[in-house]
Amino acid sequence: MMNEFWKWVLGVITSTGFLAFVAYLMRETLSKFFTKSVEHKFEKKLEVFKADIRDSEKELEQIRTFIVSARRERDSILQAKRFEAAEVLLHLRQKLSQFSMLVEYLKIIKIDEIIKSSNEQKVIEFINTLIKPFNIDENIKVLGEIDRTLPRLYLSDKSIKVFDAYESIIMHSVTVMRILSISLETGKYFKTDQLVKIIIELVPPSKAGFEQFGEGYVFQWATHFYNETLQELRNELFGTANMNNDTDSAETSALDVRRAQINLRQSLQAAGLSETLLN
Repeated sequence: MMNEFWKWVLGVITSTGFLAFVAYLMRETLSKFFTKSVEHKFEKKLEVFKADIRDSEKELEQIRTFIVSARRERDSILQAKRFEAAEVLLHLRQKLSQFSMLVEYLKIIKIDEIIKSSNEQKVIEFINTLIKPFNIDENIKVLGEIDRTLPRLYLSDKSIKVFDAYESIIMHSVTVMRILSISLETGKYFKTDQLVKIIIELVPPSKAGFEQFGEGYVFQWATHFYNETLQELRNELFGTANMNNDTDSAETSALDVRRAQINLRQSLQAAGLSETLLN
């Protein structure tokens, strides 16, 4: 029994020693084997990782492309809306310009003298003769029906403010002439404080003119804001420099003044009134 036990122990020792000896002899081979096995697994995981990165990069590129395309499409839609809004504003400007001759009349007429005139009925007839060709009530109704939503939504504050200044001068002129055509008494209550403030805010150097010439100086700015409205729209839509033809603008203004002077004198003569009512 003991012999069997010692044989077994000796066999275990021999086998262990043999295995240890074999392992010692194959240590480099085993080391390379395990190293290659680990490297192979690592390379497989690395390839999977690289593939994931490539997929992520493709996904990111798709996202970038989508964002750029969406932004370009959005900008294109916004620009189209800006052009549409500009068309509305120019249409309004054109409709308002029908009353520009009334502004020219008020540059020449002495409002204070008109209001104080003792020939009220003749003066009222004179004013009615001047405003009759303009169909004020009908044209004001047409202006009120034009939807102004797009300009307010899509155009810059500067463009809107410049247009508002032009519209305010025109509408103030229309109001003055319309009221004087009804009664001279109400003319005492014309106020231009807010309009003067708007003009000075947009054109600070104009303050000196108002201090020198008074509130009637507002009418001198109608042509400026008429031209400036178009200029602001050009700047906003195209980024262009001043493209206005100053010579043509000056010629048109001079013709309007001349026409206003002729019409006023002819109407005064027909009404039997003195030219002292004119500047």
